[in-house]
Amino acid sequence: RLADLPEGRPKMRVLVIDDDDIAREFLCSTLRAAGHETFELQSSIGATRCIHEQKVDAVVLDVMLPTVNGDKLARMFRQSSVGDHLGIVLVSSRPKPELQSLATLAQADDIVTKSQIQRGLVLAVQRAVVRRAGMRRRDNA
Repeated sequence: RLADLPEGRPKMRVLVIDDDDIAREFLCSTLRAAGHETFELQSSIGATRCIHEQKVDAVVLDVMLPTVNGDKLARMFRQSSVGDHLGIVLVSSRPKPELQSLATLAQADDIVTKSQIQRGLVLAVQRAVVRRAGMRRRDNA
């Protein structure tokens, strides 16, 4: 499913969930600039459907979402069948140690602080997908 881009990077299908329109667009445009396909939602509503229908490889979740926080949503994904293959990256303006602690509890694969999006988002998503693929291979061995 992952096609190679000219630079040799895998093209990924990424769902971005952020209630802030400007932040969501920035996250999506950063991923699209790297050649990835993006889908976007303002809240957790419809996330599972989008993941299944669009065959999403990774989800970028803002921690501060209405209704269900991103770290809780990540935990819900991990506890369901949808979370087995899914790379999950948490994004927040919170301090990095606090964000890392949330990610550990939520079983997210990586984090990016909002100040590091341009430099760190694409790499974090790629690491998350590679990590999940490695876990699946290990579990199937």
